[in-house]
Amino acid sequence: MTIQHTCSFDKSTRTCDYTCFACTFMHGLTEGKGMWATLGVPKKYRDCRLTNLPIKTDNPKPYTLIEKYVGNILDFVLERNTGLFFYSVPTKENPMGTGTGKTTSAVTILNHFLIERCRAFLKGEMELQDNPALFVKSTELQNTFNAMFRGKTEMKETASIRYYNLKNSLKKCELVVFDDIATRGSRLSEAFEEELYEILDARNTNGLTTIFTSNVSLEEMSKNVGERIASRIAGMTVKVGFTGADNRIDALLK
Repeated sequence: MTIQHTCSFDKSTRTCDYTCFACTFMHGLTEGKGMWATLGVPKKYRDCRLTNLPIKTDNPKPYTLIEKYVGNILDFVLERNTGLFFYSVPTKENPMGTGTGKTTSAVTILNHFLIERCRAFLKGEMELQDNPALFVKSTELQNTFNAMFRGKTEMKETASIRYYNLKNSLKKCELVVFDDIATRGSRLSEAFEEELYEILDARNTNGLTTIFTSNVSLEEMSKNVGERIASRIAGMTVKVGFTGADNRIDALLK
């Protein structure tokens, strides 16, 4: 199949009609279906691409790394299993290290992977059954887990189905982004720590690639997620520090 250059296959918003199979595959026949809708990426990040990644000035080394990674993304994800740990380097002007482009960078990689992985499938080069990529905020995963033990029975059952569906996806997706894996000053419950370790250990054992973002370094992380998880993340990833101003504040002031 030849994908026309005007096709919206690789765009977050569909412009092709429903006779375009590539777009239907990516966007679905109905809202909430298709690869883009099941990726889990928040709406504001769906258009993140290398061409509009705003970190080059403040973070040239991470930018160069991401550029190289995206340039050979199927190899880095599927063959080398090169995980990444994007963390904040606090400065006097930005002591919490927030808004420096970690999530934007992680989603940029995720979006490019989905595009190239699905392109390979549509060309008949690789098999594909489920969405090969997934974005999840760590707080969302923990809240979904906690919901299984709160409220009425029906609510618990609904939460349980949602949690185990998410957990199973996280254990088998070829590329997962865990956003905000640790929050400064917050400690995981013992029960959820076991769940998170199980997911990460399964991904590591099966050679699946994971990208993490965090406002704390790996050295600090054990205080938030425990020694086992911090050690597992360290063994799964290349550490990449981000610094600079909080771009979210700057955006509000413009």
